[in-house]
Amino acid sequence: MNLDIKNLGEQDLKMLVHSLELVSARVFDSVITLNQTACSITPEMHSLFNQWVSCLGEEIVSAAEESGELNPEETAKRIGVSSSTIISLALALHRQGKIRIKSFSVEPGDNVNTEICDCLK
Repeated sequence: MNLDIKNLGEQDLKMLVHSLELVSARVFDSVITLNQTACSITPEMHSLFNQWVSCLGEEIVSAAEESGELNPEETAKRIGVSSSTIISLALALHRQGKIRIKSFSVEPGDNVNTEICDCLK
């Protein structure tokens, strides 16, 4: 959008409305997708999903047993999922008592939110 100094207030409002339209579209898309998935899940699909999550969880538990450390990025690359998935599963396993998270090693990120759709960027 080109800026016109004479009408900045109006342009700011247009930019806000456009941003809200994008956010609304993303929310509606997510709700529809979630609804379609939830409504169409069969017992077989539920079982397959649980098996998949269990396999991923076993990788995390194995890492804890072998070295006592978990590198989410390395594990994610080896398995073929995102590091966010590995971290989420590790937290779930911690809550279930299957592993115990004792510390976190962190560094500054790249300021890219991987949970946001590219259409909103």
